Amino acid sequence: MAADRLKTLHTSLIDARNGYQEAAADAETPALKALFAEMIALKERDHAELHDALRRMGETPDEAGSFMSTVHQTVIRVRSVLTGLGTNALSSFVNGEEQILGQYDDALKDCADDAATTATLTRQRQSLQAKIAQMKQLAA
Repeated sequence: MAADRLKTLHTSLIDARNGYQEAAADAETPALKALFAEMIALKERDHAELHDALRRMGETPDEAGSFMSTVHQTVIRVRSVLTGLGTNALSSFVNGEEQILGQYDDALKDCADDAATTATLTRQRQSLQAKIAQMKQLAA
């Protein structure tokens, strides 16, 4: 079950990264472009670390992401055209990241017996919480 939780989180990180790549291209301000670039780097690093954890568990991680990648990218494109992609859009990104926090919580419960994976998940979750706080501050 731990591997299944990690696979779900791994896929969510890929999907989120793909969404941020779309958002970075359409961001209206340098501050947003920088934030989205930081989120792309964070998602890439975190996904790579989970990829390694899954390999240690004998799993073969899927690098394709899910259908949600397409959904995220389409929503971002449409929003960009209709209302622009400014700080007003950050609440949507915060909501998505808060859902990912829940996936971290689930993975932490299921991986409690694996100290190395728990340490990685805890660090990643803390980094994500800091980024969510940054997004909320920028949106205020």
